[in-house]
Amino acid sequence: MGWVYLCLLAMAGHSQALTLNDQQHTYVASPQVQWLSDPNYALSPAMALNALLAGQGQSLDMNYPSLGFLDGYQWFLLKLDNRSALPFWFLRAARPHLDYLDVYLFNPQRQQLEHMRLGDRIPFSERPLPHHQLVIPLQLPKQQGRYVLMRAQGENVIEMPVELMTPSALSQQDNELTLLNGLYFGSIAIMCLFNLLIFMSIRDVGYLFYVLYLGCFGLNLFTREGLSYQWLWPEATWWNHYSLPVLNLLTLAFSLLFSAQFLELKTRLPRLHRWLNRIAIGLFIAAPLSLVDFHFFIQASTAIVLPWAFIASGLALFLLYRGYTPARYFLLAFATIGLATVAYILKTFQVIEGNWFMENAMQLGVVAEALLLSFALANRMTVLKTENTRIQKEATDALEQRVAERTRELNAALSARSEFLAVMSHEIRTPLNGIIGTVDMLKASQLDHDQRHNLNVIEQSGNSLLNLINDILDYSRIEAGKMPIEETRFELPTLIHESTALFEHRAHVHSNTLTCELDEALGDRCVGDPVRLRQILVNLISNAVKFTDNGRITVRAQRDANNSDYVMFEVEDSGIGISQEQLGQLFDYFQQGDSSTSRRYGGTGLGLAICRQLVEIMGGEIGVDSETHRGSRFWFRLPLPLADNQPASPVASTASTPTVTPGNYRLLIVDDNHINLMVAEGLCKKLGYHTEVAESGMEAIAVLLSNPKETFDLILMDCEMPDMDGFETSRRIIKLQQEERLAWTPIIALTAHAVPDKIHACHDAGMVGHIAKPVNLARLQQALQQVLRGDAGMAS
Repeated sequence: MGWVYLCLLAMAGHSQALTLNDQQHTYVASPQVQWLSDPNYALSPAMALNALLAGQGQSLDMNYPSLGFLDGYQWFLLKLDNRSALPFWFLRAARPHLDYLDVYLFNPQRQQLEHMRLGDRIPFSERPLPHHQLVIPLQLPKQQGRYVLMRAQGENVIEMPVELMTPSALSQQDNELTLLNGLYFGSIAIMCLFNLLIFMSIRDVGYLFYVLYLGCFGLNLFTREGLSYQWLWPEATWWNHYSLPVLNLLTLAFSLLFSAQFLELKTRLPRLHRWLNRIAIGLFIAAPLSLVDFHFFIQASTAIVLPWAFIASGLALFLLYRGYTPARYFLLAFATIGLATVAYILKTFQVIEGNWFMENAMQLGVVAEALLLSFALANRMTVLKTENTRIQKEATDALEQRVAERTRELNAALSARSEFLAVMSHEIRTPLNGIIGTVDMLKASQLDHDQRHNLNVIEQSGNSLLNLINDILDYSRIEAGKMPIEETRFELPTLIHESTALFEHRAHVHSNTLTCELDEALGDRCVGDPVRLRQILVNLISNAVKFTDNGRITVRAQRDANNSDYVMFEVEDSGIGISQEQLGQLFDYFQQGDSSTSRRYGGTGLGLAICRQLVEIMGGEIGVDSETHRGSRFWFRLPLPLADNQPASPVASTASTPTVTPGNYRLLIVDDNHINLMVAEGLCKKLGYHTEVAESGMEAIAVLLSNPKETFDLILMDCEMPDMDGFETSRRIIKLQQEERLAWTPIIALTAHAVPDKIHACHDAGMVGHIAKPVNLARLQQALQQVLRGDAGMAS
């Protein structure tokens, strides 16, 4: 019977049947397939089978047949003879993007046994086998023949590769394809993600266009392989059909934008750049329009890709010729994808025959292009970085030159300002010393009530002027970043009590109650800058007393509950208060509560600003809470760690008890200003010291040398004198002392200079201390006793 069957099968058509055996597991069946075109949809399956068996069709005779864009039904016949032991085989037919594929199974008697339908316009769930490719399970009885009749229909290219394989062969092929697809599309996804991260880092829009271009191209290929239908939109048959022309147009549009950005056409070829942008916009508009006419747009979108690859390559070659080196990799990338595109399109329109390379040309071209474009972007970034480095270096050199010039100008301006402040401070302090010193001497004389009142007015005015000068100097030091901050140990409660005691009389005059509240956990000794702390407290307490009448002022101090190294200070009053509008600028320079404050209460508006700067320099914070007519609460918080186990440095006090007997000491006072010389001599004599005077540096040296046996215990030296100033005079006296021509005598600067540079100059000249004019009796007494006792380092 087998021989009879074979004879009948041989006589039934011109082509030989494909014989399946146990030795081969996969068969490329396309060359054995007969093809018959039915453009008018006139044939039924039985009619098509009879026509093909009668020899009306033609043989495909190729492994990868591509038939182009065809209308109507396309009938394909494959004759099978199963001589293997397997009754089940799998048929893989056509490309996944085929719209409809109907498979009819006939027996040798031409009776239809089975009908299966699949394609990218049939829901994925209705496929006979859930596979991204068009795979059909076939039941082929052993030692029997079958006719496999296939009907293809679609608006896309009709490609008809046909394979027969065993279940094990299909499984092995699926495993290999899954691995290859994972590696292939995974690498595209990784390149997209990597370049997207670069874009987010450097904000170069070229990387964004590259990601969009490569992403659309990858999704395009993902869809062509049927993977999008399986994994992304398995039930969206309408979109699955129309997605390819949309993706084609979007891929081309992003390719245009990326190329224009990468090749810097905006600056190199601006007119072409505008045209490419317009074409890209047109493609974006055409993408949704492709949903209207798939047949036209699938052909058009496939055809217009061909010239663009050559245009992009030509542009890259032109710019490379003009010296744009990053175009090298770009040229290679688009030449590669151009060749792949040409091969694919020529195969699509049946100009060349299909083969494995043609079947996978686009996939290979995209991978090669993606790698080359990655190199191109990296090379472009290197070139841009080099160019930016060069430009930045030139800009930096120019900027450094300008900065150097401006720095010289600024230093000159700062030096001029510092010199101006030093001169003005000196010139104002010099007459002020005469005023305050004379007032101090007159206070002990016999005066009536009116005279004493007038004398107090002069003293207060002089002290106000002195405070103004000190504020201006502090402001200048802070602005110049030269405000010195010390770290020493001192008695904190003593400092607070002394600062408060300074204002007890003024508070009494204003009918105020001034109290001091210290927490028990405050501690006795701490580490910080007592001079600047006293300055802050004195300023805040002074303001509280100034702006309060018939009220109360409370000074509080306690350790911070959260950090015991910090101390919280508060100065609270029941005075005139501050409005909310004025609080915001209260700590700014030259600001007061309102414009009439300085006229009514006095002051320059520098005090609080200096307090804020001092607190911040010392690592603390300052603030205020206040309402109009309800008083104010100024607070500041400073790091003042405890130093209980270390010996404390005594805090400078406003009054000190004499520890030396003035009548046993001789002082030499040197000053070229007759009034200041008279004031200094009068104050020293009033304290009980024996004095001699000299009105110049040369005269001072002459006095010292005239009678070396009658030595002086201390020299008070003015710094600004004609011919030979106090600095040079001190150096010469110290040189004579070193030569043992004079006995060693300490020298103290008694000068109107109070700026840091001049104070340092005093120490550099060999002076052991510095007293800034104007000086009163108490300050002079304290300074003289401190030096005569042998204490080092006088504060100005």
